[in-house]
Order: sequence, then C-alpha cells, then structure tokens
Amino acid sequence: MELAYRKTARQYYGDPLLSNLLKAIFKKYQGQSGVRGNAEIKASSLAEAQRLQNYFGNRVQRLIHSGSELHVPLKIFAEELQQGYKLTIPDLYEVLNNEPLLTKVEQKQLKETAWTHLFEQVSQDFEREHGFPLDNIVFCQETFNWFERLKTGTASGYRVLKSALRKGEDACSDLYKCIKALWHLFVGREVMFKELSVCVNRVRIPMFADYVTNDPHAFDWKMTAGRLLWYALNDIDNQMIKIGRKTASDKLVVPEYMQKRQIYRNFGLMDDDISSFSHVFAPHFTSGISPRTLNLSEILSYGKFPVYSVIYAFENPSVLSYLVDEIVQFLDLNGLSLEQIPENFPALVCTSGQSRSAAIAFITRCLDSNPDCPVYYSGDLDLPGLQMMWGIQERFSVNFEAGRMDVATYCKLSDSAHLPFSVQDIKILKKSLDDLPKVMVELGVKVYQEEFAKDLKKDVMEVICREIKNY
Repeated sequence: MELAYRKTARQYYGDPLLSNLLKAIFKKYQGQSGVRGNAEIKASSLAEAQRLQNYFGNRVQRLIHSGSELHVPLKIFAEELQQGYKLTIPDLYEVLNNEPLLTKVEQKQLKETAWTHLFEQVSQDFEREHGFPLDNIVFCQETFNWFERLKTGTASGYRVLKSALRKGEDACSDLYKCIKALWHLFVGREVMFKELSVCVNRVRIPMFADYVTNDPHAFDWKMTAGRLLWYALNDIDNQMIKIGRKTASDKLVVPEYMQKRQIYRNFGLMDDDISSFSHVFAPHFTSGISPRTLNLSEILSYGKFPVYSVIYAFENPSVLSYLVDEIVQFLDLNGLSLEQIPENFPALVCTSGQSRSAAIAFITRCLDSNPDCPVYYSGDLDLPGLQMMWGIQERFSVNFEAGRMDVATYCKLSDSAHLPFSVQDIKILKKSLDDLPKVMVELGVKVYQEEFAKDLKKDVMEVICREIKNY
C-alpha cells in the first residue's frame, strides 16, 4: 500500500474516494465481530478506481478499473493501519466519527449483567459519598449525560472502560475516579480551588488527581482512570461543538501536536509543560558555549521569535553537541561570540529521538516568524529514524529538507560490519515506494547519524560562513 506517514490518520482516511472502502470495512467488522473475512467493494468511478489502485499498490495483481470488484481481507487492512498509524479498525472509526464502533456482539454484551452492575455500583458509591444521586440535573447537563451515554456505548471512553473490564482490572474504581473528577470540575470547582488555594484559573493535573483520589498519578495517561477522564473531556468538548456552545474552528487553530493537551486546558486542567523539553543552540536563546534546554512552557510563553535563516533538527544529542563544539571553536578563531553573530544565524535543535512537543513547538514558532525558513532534519538511517523523519516531514512538509538522509550517504557508509535490519523492519520498509527505503532493504543494514556527523558539519558551516560573510 502507498506510504501515508505524511498525513494524519484523519486527513489520510478522510479522503472521500476512500469512503466506500471504509464503509465496507466497518460494516464487515461489525458483522464479523472482529478482524475476519473480506470486505466487498466495487469501484464506482475512474477517480475512485485510481485512488484504490494507489492505496493498494502491489497488493493487487491487476489494474483496478471503474466497476472492478475487490475483495479486501480485513486482516490485511488492519495490519496496514496498525503499521502506518498504530490504530485498530475501531480506533480509526472513532477518529473519523467521534464515536465508538460497536460490533453486534459488543452491542449485546452491553446488556449483560457485569456491565450493568458496574454502573449501578458507581452510582450507589457516588450517592453514598455525596448524599445525592449521580443523575442530578446539574451534573447531567454540564457533562451532557456522559455517564449514561457511556453505559449505552455511545460516548467516548467506552472502549477504555470495556478493555479494563475484560482484562480484570478494577473498572469500577477507575470509573468512579473519573466521575468524581468530572463532578469537581463541573460542579464543585469553586470549593476545590478554594481548598487547594489555587488563585489562577487552572489546576495542575497531579494536584487535581491527589485532591480527587489521594494519588497524584491517578490521572496519568498510562492509568486507565487517566485515559477515561481524557476521553470524557474530549467527548464533552465535542458535544459543546454540536450544540454551538463553541465552534469547530476552535480546534483548528490549535496545532495538532497540542490538541491532546488542549482538551485538558479547555476545562481548567494544566498538563505537564516542563517535562517536555528540547535542546537548542540559537541566538537569543543561548549564551556561552553550550546548548540550552527549553521546556514547552518557556517556548509557548516566549515573545516574538527571531527570524532564523535555517533550522537544523537532529535526532541525537551527541551530534548536536559535536556541532556546537565545532561552531564555538570556529567563532573563537574568528574573534566572534554567539552574541555578536547575525540575527538570522541558523538555529540548531535536538529532538532526542521521537519529536517531543517542545521540539515541535520550537520549530513551529520559528516558522511563524519566517515561513520561508527551510527545516533540515537528520537522524539515524534505520526504520525508527525514517519514521521520525516522515513525522517531521508530515508536520513541516512545505519547509522540510532531508539532512543527509539520502541514498548517497547510506550507500557510502553501509557495509556488512553494520547491524542488520530485523525481518519485521524489512517488511515495513518494503511498503515504502521511496528510493531510500528500497536501497536500505537491498543492503539490509543500519547506519547511525554519528557516522555522517562530519558531513552535517560541512552543511551547517557553509551556511554559517555565508551568513557571517553577508553580515
């Protein structure tokens, strides 16, 4: 199938020419209660046939024409979706429709005793602790009756809770924690802020979790109660859009990498914005001879960003440190300091592996000041390195340039002494139609960024010399 890393799942699968395929996939999944059987589809137009041909690539042995009938194994579709976006078929349905995909068996399971008892128990516990029922009108209105809609399987969070129940986790405790959290956010907010001595309009999630549950980590994303709370808030946010209390455009103005955090912020919860950080070496942010570590809060609250001529983003901290050492040495030899260099000097940033929110925010704000600034990204020449590059390319497609992540660099350095790719890595790389992955499959070894750091130095120093000469 064609490479889809450059778009989000919503953008990619939201293509109208894929709608008939997805309808068939979802219908088959519901009827078969899982990833079994084949979805049947007929290409209704030439445009749809061409789109399906691009999508399936070498998975089909013949050309697809208008009127062609296709048999799509759900297992193959599910594998491609998992490898491309780490999503299941139900996950994709919820991404596109903002509601769960229920199989016929699941719809029946909702009526079973264990599920019903779970909600009855939470209702009883809540009334026992608070002295009034959970279905009181104020709470139901503020949360758009999320609790009851969750019970019927029509609210986001259903699969999180169902999975906890199926795995034998304490689903009752997790749901109760979530309900208490919603109560304190939507009904008991003023009392909570007073007792916590919070004077601003938001409370940090760990403090909130400790207040609600006596455990500051209860609403961490890795915890079932934490994921359940986020899905509840996201569901309520979508309901507000549906009734016109807020507009859908409110979500569009929030960068994609911030949307998960923004859901918390919409309801007065503040996410961890200092643990997400990035190493930066750039004028106005750095003084002396060392990169500076900037956290997400600093980056988002900083005033107008400088206008940089080039942004270099590197996967590995060792490569950034090497380049900084060389740049400082060059400046010293030429009687310059970082404070004396031109304002449009290149900016260097390290993602430290998979790009964190802080690194993405830094690059985004740089491009806000200079939309024409190229973004050169460089990382390891292995599967994770390519996937990280594709992620940066997806976010900054107009400005993106590959920094020595090319066939020439790979062929120059690869030999039998390097670590080989795993069978799974090869399988995934084969799906790409780009030249570099094809060559990597052929030669079968990994090349790390440190091996071509001297070539990166040459690229960076050429730009620096040019800017200083024109200064």
